[in-house]
Amino acid sequence: MNTMHSNKLKYIDIIVLFSFFMVLFWFIMKYIPTDMPIHINSIIKVNSGESSYLPHFLFFFIVNLLSFFSSNVDLMYVSTALVLSLATVGKFLLSKNMILEIAAGSKLENKETIVKIISFALLFCFAIPDIYNFFVLKLMYLGRTPSVVWHNSTIISVFPFAILLFWRQLKLFKKDCHSLLDREIWLVTALIILNILIKPSFIFAFIPISAFFILKDFDKNNIKNSIFKILPIFIGGVCILVQYLSIYYFQTGSLHASKSGITIAMPFEFLRAFIPSWYIPFAFLLSFAFPIATMYYYREIIKFKPFNYALYLTIFGIILSAFVVEDGPRRFHGNFTWQNIICSYLLFLTTTAFLFSKFKIENVLSKKSIILWSLFILHFLSGVLYLFKMYFTGRYH
Repeated sequence: MNTMHSNKLKYIDIIVLFSFFMVLFWFIMKYIPTDMPIHINSIIKVNSGESSYLPHFLFFFIVNLLSFFSSNVDLMYVSTALVLSLATVGKFLLSKNMILEIAAGSKLENKETIVKIISFALLFCFAIPDIYNFFVLKLMYLGRTPSVVWHNSTIISVFPFAILLFWRQLKLFKKDCHSLLDREIWLVTALIILNILIKPSFIFAFIPISAFFILKDFDKNNIKNSIFKILPIFIGGVCILVQYLSIYYFQTGSLHASKSGITIAMPFEFLRAFIPSWYIPFAFLLSFAFPIATMYYYREIIKFKPFNYALYLTIFGIILSAFVVEDGPRRFHGNFTWQNIICSYLLFLTTTAFLFSKFKIENVLSKKSIILWSLFILHFLSGVLYLFKMYFTGRYH
Protein backbone atom coordinates (compact mmCIF):
# COMPACT_ATOMS: atom_id res chain seq x y z
CA MET A 1 0.00 0.00 0.00
CA ASN A 2 2.85 2.38 0.87
CA THR A 3 4.48 1.65 -2.52
CA MET A 4 1.23 2.39 -4.37
CA HIS A 5 0.80 5.62 -2.41
CA SER A 6 4.38 6.75 -3.15
CA ASN A 7 3.92 5.96 -6.87
CA LYS A 8 0.80 8.16 -6.96
CA LEU A 9 2.70 10.99 -5.25
CA LYS A 10 5.57 10.50 -7.69
CA TYR A 11 3.36 11.45 -10.63
CA ILE A 12 1.20 14.07 -8.91
CA ASP A 13 3.26 16.94 -10.38
CA ILE A 14 2.77 15.58 -13.90
CA ILE A 15 -0.98 15.14 -13.38
CA VAL A 16 -1.35 18.65 -11.93
CA LEU A 17 0.76 20.18 -14.72
CA PHE A 18 -1.16 18.35 -17.44
CA SER A 19 -4.51 19.44 -15.98
CA PHE A 20 -3.34 23.04 -15.64
CA PHE A 21 -2.16 23.22 -19.25
CA MET A 22 -5.33 21.57 -20.58
CA VAL A 23 -7.34 24.40 -19.00
CA LEU A 24 -4.83 27.09 -20.06
CA PHE A 25 -4.67 26.04 -23.71
CA TRP A 26 -8.43 25.56 -23.96
CA PHE A 27 -8.95 29.05 -22.51
CA ILE A 28 -6.40 30.64 -24.89
CA MET A 29 -8.01 28.99 -27.91
CA LYS A 30 -11.52 29.94 -26.83
CA TYR A 31 -11.02 33.56 -25.77
CA ILE A 32 -7.79 34.97 -27.24
CA PRO A 33 -7.22 35.46 -31.00
CA THR A 34 -4.15 33.33 -31.82
CA ASP A 35 -2.79 31.07 -34.56
CA MET A 36 -4.54 28.06 -33.00
CA PRO A 37 -8.07 28.61 -34.39
CA ILE A 38 -6.46 29.31 -37.79
CA HIS A 39 -4.65 25.96 -37.58
CA ILE A 40 -7.87 24.20 -36.57
CA ASN A 41 -9.69 25.85 -39.48
CA SER A 42 -7.00 24.58 -41.87
CA ILE A 43 -7.66 21.02 -40.62
CA ILE A 44 -11.39 21.47 -41.25
CA LYS A 45 -10.55 22.60 -44.80
CA VAL A 46 -8.48 19.46 -45.30
CA ASN A 47 -11.41 17.31 -44.14
CA SER A 48 -13.79 19.11 -46.50
CA GLY A 49 -11.42 18.71 -49.45
CA GLU A 50 -10.86 22.48 -49.84
CA SER A 51 -7.17 22.25 -49.02
CA SER A 52 -4.33 19.80 -48.42
CA TYR A 53 -2.00 19.34 -45.45
CA LEU A 54 0.97 21.65 -45.17
CA PRO A 55 4.37 19.98 -45.76
CA HIS A 56 4.98 20.19 -41.98
CA PHE A 57 1.76 18.25 -41.41
CA LEU A 58 2.36 16.13 -38.33
CA PHE A 59 0.72 18.33 -35.68
CA PHE A 60 -2.33 18.87 -37.90
CA PHE A 61 -2.63 15.16 -38.67
CA ILE A 62 -2.37 14.12 -34.98
CA VAL A 63 -5.07 16.64 -33.96
CA ASN A 64 -7.24 15.41 -36.83
CA LEU A 65 -6.68 11.79 -35.80
CA LEU A 66 -7.57 12.50 -32.15
CA SER A 67 -10.70 14.30 -33.39
CA PHE A 68 -11.63 11.17 -35.42
CA PHE A 69 -11.28 13.29 -38.60
CA SER A 70 -14.35 15.23 -37.51
CA SER A 71 -15.04 18.87 -38.36
CA ASN A 72 -16.48 19.50 -34.89
CA VAL A 73 -14.64 22.62 -33.68
CA ASP A 74 -15.13 21.90 -29.95
CA LEU A 75 -13.71 18.40 -30.36
CA MET A 76 -10.73 19.84 -32.21
CA TYR A 77 -10.20 22.37 -29.41
CA VAL A 78 -9.99 19.50 -26.91
CA SER A 79 -7.65 17.50 -29.20
CA THR A 80 -5.38 20.52 -29.70
CA ALA A 81 -5.31 21.24 -25.95
CA LEU A 82 -4.43 17.57 -25.35
CA VAL A 83 -1.52 17.59 -27.83
CA LEU A 84 -0.15 20.92 -26.56
CA SER A 85 -0.47 19.88 -22.90
CA LEU A 86 1.38 16.62 -23.53
CA ALA A 87 4.09 18.53 -25.41
CA THR A 88 4.50 21.05 -22.57
CA VAL A 89 4.65 18.33 -19.90
CA GLY A 90 7.24 16.58 -22.10
CA LYS A 91 9.20 19.84 -22.21
CA PHE A 92 9.10 19.99 -18.39
CA LEU A 93 10.25 16.38 -17.96
CA LEU A 94 13.09 16.66 -20.47
CA SER A 95 14.30 19.91 -18.90
CA LYS A 96 14.23 18.35 -15.43
CA ASN A 97 16.15 15.27 -16.57
CA MET A 98 18.76 17.35 -18.40
CA ILE A 99 19.47 19.49 -15.34
CA LEU A 100 19.64 16.42 -13.08
CA GLU A 101 22.02 14.65 -15.48
CA ILE A 102 24.33 17.66 -15.72
CA ALA A 103 24.28 18.14 -11.92
CA ALA A 104 24.54 14.41 -11.14
CA GLY A 105 27.41 15.00 -8.72
CA SER A 106 25.52 17.55 -6.63
CA LYS A 107 25.01 16.59 -2.98
CA LEU A 108 22.37 19.27 -2.43
CA GLU A 109 19.53 18.19 -0.17
CA ASN A 110 16.11 17.89 -1.90
CA LYS A 111 17.90 18.22 -5.23
CA GLU A 112 15.09 16.68 -7.30
CA THR A 113 12.41 18.91 -5.75
CA ILE A 114 14.47 22.05 -6.43
CA VAL A 115 15.07 20.95 -10.04
CA LYS A 116 11.33 20.37 -10.51
CA ILE A 117 10.66 23.94 -9.32
CA ILE A 118 13.35 25.34 -11.66
CA SER A 119 12.00 23.28 -14.60
CA PHE A 120 8.47 24.51 -13.90
CA ALA A 121 9.67 28.13 -13.77
CA LEU A 122 11.52 27.66 -17.08
CA LEU A 123 8.18 26.95 -18.77
CA PHE A 124 7.13 30.56 -18.09
CA CYS A 125 10.41 32.49 -18.39
CA PHE A 126 9.85 35.50 -20.63
CA ALA A 127 11.60 38.67 -21.81
CA ILE A 128 11.67 41.24 -18.99
CA PRO A 129 9.34 44.17 -19.78
CA ASP A 130 10.24 47.83 -19.29
CA ILE A 131 8.26 51.08 -19.11
CA TYR A 132 8.77 51.86 -22.83
CA ASN A 133 7.63 48.55 -24.31
CA PHE A 134 4.87 47.93 -21.75
CA PHE A 135 3.27 51.37 -21.52
CA VAL A 136 4.32 53.16 -24.74
CA LEU A 137 4.51 50.36 -27.32
CA LYS A 138 1.99 48.29 -25.31
CA LEU A 139 3.82 45.13 -26.42
CA MET A 140 5.40 42.31 -24.46
CA TYR A 141 5.96 39.71 -27.16
CA LEU A 142 6.49 41.41 -30.54
CA GLY A 143 9.98 42.86 -30.82
CA ARG A 144 11.37 40.57 -28.10
CA THR A 145 13.00 37.12 -28.12
CA PRO A 146 11.20 35.18 -25.37
CA SER A 147 11.87 31.52 -24.57
CA VAL A 148 8.17 30.61 -24.61
CA VAL A 149 5.06 31.42 -26.63
CA TRP A 150 1.47 30.43 -25.96
CA HIS A 151 -0.21 31.37 -29.23
CA ASN A 152 1.33 29.09 -31.88
CA SER A 153 0.42 25.41 -31.75
CA THR A 154 3.18 24.06 -34.00
CA ILE A 155 6.08 25.70 -32.10
CA ILE A 156 4.61 24.49 -28.78
CA SER A 157 4.18 20.94 -30.06
CA VAL A 158 7.71 20.70 -31.53
CA PHE A 159 9.42 21.90 -28.33
CA PRO A 160 10.06 18.55 -26.59
CA PHE A 161 11.43 17.04 -29.81
CA ALA A 162 13.74 20.04 -30.31
CA ILE A 163 15.04 19.75 -26.72
CA LEU A 164 15.58 16.00 -27.12
CA LEU A 165 17.37 16.53 -30.44
CA PHE A 166 19.65 19.13 -28.82
CA TRP A 167 20.49 16.73 -25.97
CA ARG A 168 21.05 13.65 -28.17
CA GLN A 169 23.19 15.66 -30.60
CA LEU A 170 25.38 16.76 -27.68
CA LYS A 171 25.88 13.08 -26.83
CA LEU A 172 26.63 12.28 -30.48
CA PHE A 173 29.35 14.97 -30.55
CA LYS A 174 31.19 13.09 -27.78
CA LYS A 175 30.62 9.61 -29.21
CA ASP A 176 33.13 7.74 -31.34
CA CYS A 177 31.04 6.25 -34.14
CA HIS A 178 32.50 3.11 -35.75
CA SER A 179 29.51 1.98 -37.79
CA LEU A 180 26.52 3.27 -39.74
CA LEU A 181 24.41 1.01 -37.53
CA ASP A 182 25.19 3.12 -34.47
CA ARG A 183 21.89 3.69 -32.62
CA GLU A 184 22.69 7.31 -31.72
CA ILE A 185 23.13 8.30 -35.39
CA TRP A 186 19.68 7.05 -36.34
CA LEU A 187 18.03 8.42 -33.21
CA VAL A 188 19.32 11.91 -34.08
CA THR A 189 18.21 11.40 -37.71
CA ALA A 190 14.70 10.39 -36.58
CA LEU A 191 14.48 13.43 -34.29
CA ILE A 192 15.59 15.76 -37.12
CA ILE A 193 12.86 14.36 -39.38
CA LEU A 194 10.26 14.62 -36.59
CA ASN A 195 11.19 18.28 -36.05
CA ILE A 196 10.88 18.99 -39.78
CA LEU A 197 7.49 17.27 -40.00
CA ILE A 198 6.09 19.27 -37.05
CA LYS A 199 7.81 22.66 -37.57
CA PRO A 200 11.19 22.93 -39.33
CA SER A 201 12.25 26.26 -37.76
CA PHE A 202 14.74 24.90 -35.19
CA ILE A 203 16.43 22.82 -37.89
CA PHE A 204 17.34 26.03 -39.76
CA ALA A 205 19.78 26.79 -36.94
CA PHE A 206 20.52 23.20 -35.97
CA ILE A 207 21.92 22.01 -39.33
CA PRO A 208 24.63 24.66 -39.92
CA ILE A 209 25.71 24.93 -36.28
CA SER A 210 25.84 21.15 -35.72
CA ALA A 211 27.81 20.73 -38.96
CA PHE A 212 30.21 23.45 -37.73
CA PHE A 213 30.75 21.63 -34.40
CA ILE A 214 31.38 18.30 -36.16
CA LEU A 215 33.81 19.79 -38.71
CA LYS A 216 35.56 21.80 -35.97
CA ASP A 217 36.51 18.49 -34.30
CA PHE A 218 37.36 16.80 -37.60
CA ASP A 219 40.03 14.13 -37.13
CA LYS A 220 42.07 13.19 -40.23
CA ASN A 221 42.95 9.90 -38.57
CA ASN A 222 39.30 8.99 -38.05
CA ILE A 223 37.46 10.31 -41.12
CA LYS A 224 34.69 7.69 -40.84
CA ASN A 225 33.70 9.03 -37.44
CA SER A 226 33.03 12.53 -38.86
CA ILE A 227 31.23 11.14 -41.93
CA PHE A 228 28.91 9.02 -39.76
CA LYS A 229 28.21 11.97 -37.45
CA ILE A 230 27.38 14.33 -40.31
CA LEU A 231 25.03 11.86 -42.02
CA PRO A 232 21.94 12.96 -39.98
CA ILE A 233 22.76 16.59 -40.90
CA PHE A 234 22.91 15.66 -44.59
CA ILE A 235 19.59 13.78 -44.43
CA GLY A 236 18.03 16.75 -42.61
CA GLY A 237 19.33 19.10 -45.30
CA VAL A 238 17.74 16.98 -48.04
CA CYS A 239 14.42 16.94 -46.14
CA ILE A 240 14.52 20.74 -45.74
CA LEU A 241 15.19 21.13 -49.48
CA VAL A 242 12.19 18.91 -50.31
CA GLN A 243 10.03 20.91 -47.91
CA TYR A 244 11.28 24.20 -49.39
CA LEU A 245 10.26 23.10 -52.89
CA SER A 246 6.91 21.89 -51.61
CA ILE A 247 6.13 25.16 -49.77
CA TYR A 248 7.57 27.79 -52.10
CA TYR A 249 7.57 26.13 -55.53
CA PHE A 250 4.48 23.94 -55.42
CA GLN A 251 2.73 26.11 -52.75
CA THR A 252 1.40 22.94 -51.06
CA GLY A 253 -1.33 23.69 -48.50
CA SER A 254 -0.91 27.46 -48.89
CA LEU A 255 -3.72 29.60 -47.46
CA HIS A 256 -2.83 32.49 -49.80
CA ALA A 257 -3.69 32.94 -53.46
CA SER A 258 -0.42 34.71 -54.34
CA LYS A 259 2.94 32.97 -54.17
CA SER A 260 5.48 33.36 -51.38
CA GLY A 261 9.24 33.07 -51.58
CA ILE A 262 12.37 33.70 -49.53
CA THR A 263 14.45 36.85 -49.82
CA ILE A 264 17.21 38.81 -48.08
CA ALA A 265 15.95 41.88 -46.23
CA MET A 266 17.49 44.92 -44.60
CA PRO A 267 18.81 44.08 -41.08
CA PHE A 268 16.06 43.33 -38.56
CA GLU A 269 13.27 44.32 -40.96
CA PHE A 270 10.75 42.18 -39.08
CA LEU A 271 11.68 43.57 -35.64
CA ARG A 272 11.66 47.14 -36.95
CA ALA A 273 8.05 46.67 -38.04
CA PHE A 274 7.12 46.67 -34.32
CA ILE A 275 9.86 48.50 -32.44
CA PRO A 276 12.20 51.43 -33.35
CA SER A 277 15.78 50.63 -34.41
CA TRP A 278 17.33 52.33 -31.36
CA TYR A 279 15.39 50.02 -29.04
CA ILE A 280 16.57 46.71 -30.61
CA PRO A 281 19.71 46.35 -28.37
CA PHE A 282 17.57 46.93 -25.25
CA ALA A 283 15.04 44.37 -26.51
CA PHE A 284 17.77 41.74 -26.80
CA LEU A 285 19.36 42.70 -23.46
CA LEU A 286 16.05 42.31 -21.61
CA SER A 287 15.25 39.09 -23.49
CA PHE A 288 18.56 37.48 -22.43
CA ALA A 289 19.38 39.27 -19.16
CA PHE A 290 19.80 36.02 -17.20
CA PRO A 291 22.29 34.23 -19.52
CA ILE A 292 24.16 37.49 -20.25
CA ALA A 293 24.63 38.17 -16.53
CA THR A 294 25.73 34.57 -15.98
CA MET A 295 28.39 34.95 -18.70
CA TYR A 296 29.60 38.10 -16.92
CA TYR A 297 29.94 36.41 -13.51
CA TYR A 298 31.08 32.99 -14.76
CA ARG A 299 33.35 33.31 -17.78
CA GLU A 300 33.90 29.53 -17.71
CA ILE A 301 30.29 28.95 -18.82
CA ILE A 302 31.48 29.68 -22.38
CA LYS A 303 33.48 26.42 -22.22
CA PHE A 304 30.49 24.48 -20.84
CA LYS A 305 29.56 22.47 -23.96
CA PRO A 306 25.73 22.48 -23.59
CA PHE A 307 25.70 26.27 -23.06
CA ASN A 308 28.29 26.86 -25.77
CA TYR A 309 26.21 24.86 -28.27
CA ALA A 310 22.99 26.66 -27.26
CA LEU A 311 24.76 30.03 -27.55
CA TYR A 312 25.97 29.30 -31.10
CA LEU A 313 22.47 28.16 -32.06
CA THR A 314 20.95 31.33 -30.59
CA ILE A 315 23.40 33.68 -32.31
CA PHE A 316 22.93 31.99 -35.68
CA GLY A 317 19.13 31.95 -35.23
CA ILE A 318 19.10 35.70 -34.52
CA ILE A 319 21.35 36.45 -37.53
CA LEU A 320 19.10 34.33 -39.74
CA SER A 321 15.97 36.16 -38.55
CA ALA A 322 17.72 39.52 -39.01
CA PHE A 323 18.35 39.04 -42.72
CA VAL A 324 16.00 36.35 -44.09
CA VAL A 325 12.28 36.93 -44.58
CA GLU A 326 9.51 35.51 -46.73
CA ASP A 327 8.56 37.47 -49.80
CA GLY A 328 4.90 37.95 -50.67
CA PRO A 329 1.82 37.83 -48.41
CA ARG A 330 3.75 36.22 -45.53
CA ARG A 331 6.55 38.83 -45.42
CA PHE A 332 5.61 40.05 -41.92
CA HIS A 333 4.47 36.71 -40.51
CA GLY A 334 7.88 36.24 -38.89
CA ASN A 335 8.28 32.64 -40.00
CA PHE A 336 12.07 32.94 -39.84
CA THR A 337 12.00 34.01 -36.18
CA TRP A 338 10.50 30.85 -34.64
CA GLN A 339 13.89 29.16 -34.19
CA ASN A 340 14.82 31.97 -31.80
CA ILE A 341 12.11 30.90 -29.33
CA ILE A 342 13.54 27.37 -29.07
CA CYS A 343 17.18 28.52 -29.07
CA SER A 344 16.39 31.06 -26.34
CA TYR A 345 14.79 28.33 -24.22
CA LEU A 346 17.85 26.09 -24.68
CA LEU A 347 20.08 28.99 -23.61
CA PHE A 348 18.01 29.49 -20.44
CA LEU A 349 17.90 25.74 -19.80
CA THR A 350 21.67 25.25 -20.12
CA THR A 351 22.33 28.38 -18.03
CA THR A 352 20.18 27.05 -15.17
CA ALA A 353 21.83 23.61 -15.49
CA PHE A 354 25.27 25.22 -15.22
CA LEU A 355 24.30 27.33 -12.21
CA PHE A 356 22.60 24.42 -10.48
CA SER A 357 25.78 22.35 -10.84
CA LYS A 358 27.58 25.17 -9.00
CA PHE A 359 25.52 24.48 -5.88
CA LYS A 360 27.87 21.64 -4.99
CA ILE A 361 30.97 23.88 -4.78
CA GLU A 362 29.68 27.32 -3.88
CA ASN A 363 27.45 28.99 -1.32
CA VAL A 364 24.06 29.59 -2.94
CA LEU A 365 23.68 32.76 -0.88
CA SER A 366 26.74 34.46 -2.37
CA LYS A 367 26.20 37.90 -3.91
CA LYS A 368 26.47 36.74 -7.53
CA SER A 369 24.18 33.75 -6.94
CA ILE A 370 21.53 36.04 -5.44
CA ILE A 371 21.81 38.43 -8.41
CA LEU A 372 21.62 35.66 -11.00
CA TRP A 373 18.75 33.73 -9.44
CA SER A 374 16.92 37.03 -8.86
CA LEU A 375 17.18 37.68 -12.60
CA PHE A 376 15.86 34.17 -13.28
CA ILE A 377 12.89 34.85 -10.97
CA LEU A 378 12.33 38.18 -12.74
CA HIS A 379 12.16 36.36 -16.10
CA PHE A 380 9.68 33.90 -14.56
CA LEU A 381 7.51 36.68 -13.09
CA SER A 382 7.60 38.43 -16.48
CA GLY A 383 6.13 35.26 -17.98
CA VAL A 384 3.34 35.22 -15.38
CA LEU A 385 2.69 38.92 -16.08
CA TYR A 386 2.53 38.12 -19.81
CA LEU A 387 -0.22 35.55 -19.21
CA PHE A 388 -2.20 38.10 -17.18
CA LYS A 389 -1.70 40.68 -19.94
CA MET A 390 -3.04 38.18 -22.47
CA TYR A 391 -6.06 37.57 -20.24
CA PHE A 392 -6.89 41.26 -19.62
CA THR A 393 -6.15 42.60 -23.11
CA GLY A 394 -7.26 39.59 -25.15
CA ARG A 395 -4.08 39.93 -27.23
CA TYR A 396 -0.82 37.94 -27.27
CA HIS A 397 1.25 40.83 -28.71
